[in-house]
Amino acid sequence: MKRTRTSTLSFSESEDSDGSTRSSFKRHKYSEPDTESDDIGGFPIKVFVVQAKVSPEEISELISMVEKQKNMRMLELCSIPAEADVIVTGIQMKKRLERHIPWQLARRRAIVNPQWIRDSVEKEQIMPCGDYAALQELHAETAHNCPNPKGCDECRGTSGPDAEVAPSSLSHKARYACQRASPLVCANQSLAEEIDILRRARELEGDAVGTLAYERAVAVIKAYPHVISPSRLESDLARISGIGTKLQVKIAEYLKKGQISEAREILASPRFRSLSEFNTIYGIGPVTARQLYDNGMSTLEHLDSYYGIRAHNPAIEEQADPNIIESRWLSIKGMPEVTIQVGLALRRDLSQKIPREEVCDMHAIVMKGLESLQHGCVSTIVGGYRRGKEESNDVDIVISHQDWRGGGEKIKGLCTKLVKHLYDEGLVTHVMHLSSFRPHNALRTGHWDSLEKALTIFRLPEADGKSRIHRRLDLIFASPEAYWTAVTGWTGSRMFERDLRLWAKDEKGYKFDSTGITRRHDSRLFYPKSEQEVFEILGLEWVDPTLRNTGV
Repeated sequence: MKRTRTSTLSFSESEDSDGSTRSSFKRHKYSEPDTESDDIGGFPIKVFVVQAKVSPEEISELISMVEKQKNMRMLELCSIPAEADVIVTGIQMKKRLERHIPWQLARRRAIVNPQWIRDSVEKEQIMPCGDYAALQELHAETAHNCPNPKGCDECRGTSGPDAEVAPSSLSHKARYACQRASPLVCANQSLAEEIDILRRARELEGDAVGTLAYERAVAVIKAYPHVISPSRLESDLARISGIGTKLQVKIAEYLKKGQISEAREILASPRFRSLSEFNTIYGIGPVTARQLYDNGMSTLEHLDSYYGIRAHNPAIEEQADPNIIESRWLSIKGMPEVTIQVGLALRRDLSQKIPREEVCDMHAIVMKGLESLQHGCVSTIVGGYRRGKEESNDVDIVISHQDWRGGGEKIKGLCTKLVKHLYDEGLVTHVMHLSSFRPHNALRTGHWDSLEKALTIFRLPEADGKSRIHRRLDLIFASPEAYWTAVTGWTGSRMFERDLRLWAKDEKGYKFDSTGITRRHDSRLFYPKSEQEVFEILGLEWVDPTLRNTGV
């Protein structure tokens, strides 16, 4: 996992005096994009040592080597596997490793043998993790997740180029989610998922208060760094804001039975299953889902009949043809708009998760098309991808221009031009939403920002003569001065962003959204030149994007 304390828009490789290639990031001021300065590495790298199958003498040796690093502290030992960049082990079998580390976590870390520490310290450089993979079946993942890969960090690492090590001052007991470290896979992941079922049920039934309460509870559990036991529940977790008496009873039930009876009853409920299915279709929110169910519909096939969609044969590509499916058209743009009918016909495609490699392919094609329209644009893939998810529901890309002074004018109207270009190339097939920039309004109370954006359905070009499936692609254009607040605002998770706004309002007297930071008493605007500066202006400790996973 790439971690660095620099602020940047691009990844670069530089050559050391000995001729070797060193991966690094260019530190520069956003307002001076052509000015280069010193490169800086992303140290220290956190290392967790699995003590099983490693002798006490060897453990002492490894600890001593890490503590006696000569010129710089490249490595730092940590005590929690989920916080480590690299996991060192002598275990060579999956079943044995799973006794100490969840397999899902192992696939997201570099899992190396002890020799990696020895060679990295001796040679004073991070050695390629793939050469020291402890488990053969994790060789590809270990090479992929190495904290010092040679190549594109945007497509290989789990963090964005502006990520850094989460400071130790982050506390799981903090009131706001934006003050806590919430890993993708936490120490109590299965409990968080069980409680999230309760949240989903409240959300589908329109219980806003209950939804928020359980969402906050999930966020607290995601940040809790220890495996919850009855003693910890009583002595520690119960005292944290967001874990009330009723929830404590449910957690106690889970600790005793391995499940929560209410959650099991919800999953078995025909109404819950129907509402959940309906809610996966674009254009059908919880309110519409309840209306459809109350009108006697319980399956997607019922919706097909209600909305006039043909049966799922022939193939999805034929069903998606605008000539077959009734679809409104954006009269000005000349592109088909997504309706509930289109969402139903494309549901098999849109329900499939998008792997990280395909996210990178989509990003590369979008930026190639953008370069043909406007030179000098920069971008960051945000959303779940930036938070480290192996698979995404959709792809979100924030785009700006590297020219701080004139970039705002250069990207005006570029969103529409890009979508039209991608549509003409047969890549964008439908548009859900297309908007232009609106003036910043410090009095606006809603959180739907005024950036230029396009929410689309995208399909990669054919590969080996086979059609690719449809994917959700959101393009967000921000002026250079709003680029980093846009990146922050679109990275998520939902509770992290909610509490970021709440912290800004209640603790600092500011208003935060994706278009900037406004001081409420005089409407002064702050335009940070890095994501770290976003946190600094708000008076918050930096939280790595991979530690903003407040949901399951």
